[in-house]
Amino acid sequence: MLVKFLIVGLFNTFIGLAIIYLAMYFLHFDEVAANATGYGVGVLLGFVLNKRWTFKNGNLLTTTFLRYILVIAVGYTTNLETVLFFANRLNFDSYLAQAFGILPYTLITYFGSKYYAFRDKKKHANSQGYDEAEPESLTEDNNTLIKGGNIDLNIVIPCYNEQDVLFETASRLESLLDEITEEGLISPKSQVYFVDDGSRDRTWSIIEEMTVTKPFVRGIKLSRNQGHQNALIAGLFSATGEAIISIDADLQDDLGAIRKMLLKYLHGCEIVYGVRRSRSVDTFFKRFTARGYYALLHLMGVDVVIDHADYRLMSRRAIEILKDFTEVNLFLRGIIPQMGLKSSVVYYDRGERFAGESKYPLNKMLELALQGITSFSAVPLRAITSLGLFLSLGSFGVTLWVIWSRFISDAAIPGWASTVLPIYFIGGIQLLCLGVIAEYIAKIYLETKRRPRFVIEKII
Repeated sequence: MLVKFLIVGLFNTFIGLAIIYLAMYFLHFDEVAANATGYGVGVLLGFVLNKRWTFKNGNLLTTTFLRYILVIAVGYTTNLETVLFFANRLNFDSYLAQAFGILPYTLITYFGSKYYAFRDKKKHANSQGYDEAEPESLTEDNNTLIKGGNIDLNIVIPCYNEQDVLFETASRLESLLDEITEEGLISPKSQVYFVDDGSRDRTWSIIEEMTVTKPFVRGIKLSRNQGHQNALIAGLFSATGEAIISIDADLQDDLGAIRKMLLKYLHGCEIVYGVRRSRSVDTFFKRFTARGYYALLHLMGVDVVIDHADYRLMSRRAIEILKDFTEVNLFLRGIIPQMGLKSSVVYYDRGERFAGESKYPLNKMLELALQGITSFSAVPLRAITSLGLFLSLGSFGVTLWVIWSRFISDAAIPGWASTVLPIYFIGGIQLLCLGVIAEYIAKIYLETKRRPRFVIEKII
């Protein structure tokens, strides 16, 4: 795929340059108009060839094109900044500076095109081996399957300061459970576990109240705030059902997908992932960073389901296998695909929060992102070795250039090279490498303590 991308890049660059010269010397365009025409044709040609040949993308044309333009803009901006840095700050020759600018531009446009502009969600799901066929609505076969279902279902809901939404969540789940119980899909003994993760508002008192007024509600109170992943694990390990579905309390995830998950389970799938059909309710910043994060995870060899959070169904067998994963640094989105059990995906539309504020601000999202990378990939450590080799070669090249500037050219300022290069170049790289190594050492430190991931204070 990378080879195809490079071939397309070379081809549309050649065509773009040819059009620039044609417009200037035969059509008598001025320099600005000629360059705009050449670049425009090159971008359009690159889009068409990459969509049809390189990535074979089947998504909507308009959406894909806008994403592609965004990727190209970021790539060109980075290219320009790199060239200006080497030309103005380091006094490199303009041609040599252009050569340095090609690398970040190529990397950004390739990975941005692959994982953002031309990413095909359904094709990616198939490439991971997940059955993505939507369960039919009430066909005769499914009716027979449902009547023989009678699944003992448990739903686990981690809660942290969710007093504003709990009653509504319980009410909607009650209606759903009543409906699918009447169909015979689940057992009347099915239950919902609300896990209070050390909330500071009335969350636990509301859960206690609901356990009295609603027979299907169970409450689990952790001794203190342990974090979303640990609260979720506490609920999964405490639930006793045949099939267990985890979902957040904020009602953003479509409850209607639960029925589809259960049908997938009856068809033999032991893990069913709830996958967002689109990110239309997210801000541009969140969409862009999420796409970049998934691309980074896959680049580092971490097997995750794109646009899946923690909305999933797991069989009793899957839960028992999960208990063997005893690491303290939890990242369930990476752990569960490693089980290798028969899996499937169910697509749904995600809505706005019913009430309250998000419990995942930017700092917690960054923390979870770092957890996913450092818990499942040694690539950053290996990258340090590659970076050291690359920088050694680069330093050797810069040294030759400094010698040339000092003894052959008279453009060098005496003393600047021996002072600036070692301090900023090598010092910055050392700090970066130490930071990466420290992150992994911190993970080792936490794992060797073997402290419990959660402490349950009370179960109702």
